[in-house]
Amino acid sequence: MKLVSIIIPVYNRVQLIGETLNSILNQTHNNWECIVVDDGSTDDTIRVVKQYNQKDSRIKLYNRPEKYIKGANACRNYGFEKSNGDYINWFDSDDIMMSNFIEKKVTILEKEPLDFVVSHSVNFNEHNQESEIFDKENKGKEINAENFISNVINWITMDVMVTRQSVGDLRFNEKLQSGQEYNFYSRYLLNKPKGKFIFECLSKRRIHNTSIQQELQKDQIKQKKELLFNEIVLLNDIKGKVSRSLIKRSLKRLIRFNYQTQKKFTINKLQFTVLKELIRFGNLKVICSYALWIITNFIFGKGYFWIKLSKFD
Repeated sequence: MKLVSIIIPVYNRVQLIGETLNSILNQTHNNWECIVVDDGSTDDTIRVVKQYNQKDSRIKLYNRPEKYIKGANACRNYGFEKSNGDYINWFDSDDIMMSNFIEKKVTILEKEPLDFVVSHSVNFNEHNQESEIFDKENKGKEINAENFISNVINWITMDVMVTRQSVGDLRFNEKLQSGQEYNFYSRYLLNKPKGKFIFECLSKRRIHNTSIQQELQKDQIKQKKELLFNEIVLLNDIKGKVSRSLIKRSLKRLIRFNYQTQKKFTINKLQFTVLKELIRFGNLKVICSYALWIITNFIFGKGYFWIKLSKFD
């Protein structure tokens, strides 16, 4: 069977990275390499990974070069460049593989003419309580860009094993701090690769207070602004490649996120960024309604009436 590259970005995971690496060492499929890319850890994470490297040379440690932007996405991209596998599976430094995680995916990719396979995961917390992720939602749904971008189907980063050839020159957007898999796989699916769901739980995602999503949820305004930024990036990635209905959906989300984060009696750069996107992709009615909201909110601290009128025909 062909070589599988497991690529893991890591930052200050001294208490957790060992459990993740143990789950990789326990795989029933042995033809793998694990590329761990450190993002500048200040604890003993590097020492722990080096110990595993000494036990098994298939585990390889790299430091993110300074020329790369700090963050997990840059580490994922650098890890891909250092990898040698015909099959690629990005993974997170605090999550766990079931023992047949690699074998199950590789077996299907070897037998069928596919570019990728998607398994399923469960969330688990410090009390080892588990809950399924996306399994039921994905059943009976076609895997394509339209369904993924509109959230008809979903998955998380570690669920997907792709062929190296199907990735080509595509990389994670290093400017994104969250939602990176949504952006990456939206762009990936635009190339119309052939994929298949494996309706079996093959991994466990750890939910804890230090995750990016947990931090964002503590600050709802920050979370909405992050979603707005991600939506602008995606909108420009998919323009000219998807249906008009998907473009409308994206513009509606921009307006909603902007309204939810905008303070009263203020005008800021973000509003004009959204207005610019509406001018590029919207219609005159939407543009005028949105512009009137900016003015009304600045003068009177109100204007939801104009947001309600910002509907697409």
